[in-house]
Amino acid sequence: MTGNRLENKVAVVTGGGSGIGRETCLLFAEEGATVVVVDRYESDAQNTVDLIAKQGGPQAISAIADVSSEKDIAALAKEVKNKFNKVDILVNNAGVRVFGPVTEADEETWQFIFDVNLRAVGYCCKHFIPIMSESGGGSIVNVSSANGVVGRPGMGLYDATKAGVLALTRSMACDHAGEQLRVNAILPGPTLTDYHIKRAEAAGKELDLGLTKSHPEGPGILKRQGTPRELAYGILFLASDEASYVTGACLNVDGGLSALAQRN
Repeated sequence: MTGNRLENKVAVVTGGGSGIGRETCLLFAEEGATVVVVDRYESDAQNTVDLIAKQGGPQAISAIADVSSEKDIAALAKEVKNKFNKVDILVNNAGVRVFGPVTEADEETWQFIFDVNLRAVGYCCKHFIPIMSESGGGSIVNVSSANGVVGRPGMGLYDATKAGVLALTRSMACDHAGEQLRVNAILPGPTLTDYHIKRAEAAGKELDLGLTKSHPEGPGILKRQGTPRELAYGILFLASDEASYVTGACLNVDGGLSALAQRN
């Protein structure tokens, strides 16, 4: 442990088994939180829990759930309440991608990505907000994307879901302010995660791990990709009491990608 910004807090993080979600769990634990690592894959969730234990963090547990299933989320919320009797922080991080233009997307694909990327945020908030309200409020951080506000080719379905997360974030911030609940979103830019490395390997390519260092062809103003830890720091800020006057905000952590797009 290195800090106490989240001391005595209980945090639920979906998609905590890899990437930005895993780094968020590790950072939260470093800052004193008890972390519920939610993932669809038991081994991934448990690996995160094991890493937290190895770094000497406080209690962490794994919880297996399909976030696109309201039944799973309702059961998860009940389990967490029974174990800890409160939730202070909810991070809706789980997400999926599909590639290709709208003209190539079938009904099943639309259903899949909206279920995981947008409806799941609603399901988690629906079932965890009452617990958070009962215990005096807290902070919800929804992971959107810089591409929820910046256009690009071939990613219309994914980007539409992330734009929806922003609208949902603002609306819920209005709805639940009276319950001492803050609701914010973080908008990651290009971030080098295990997902991208594995995807490149599956395609028979080797991904340049130096993409997180500035280079002339890099994205955004900083000309590089971000790291999961850099995104986790943004999530930590919004989740912590340091952001007590912040709600309904959409925080760009994108290396200046969105600012550059607006300038152009």
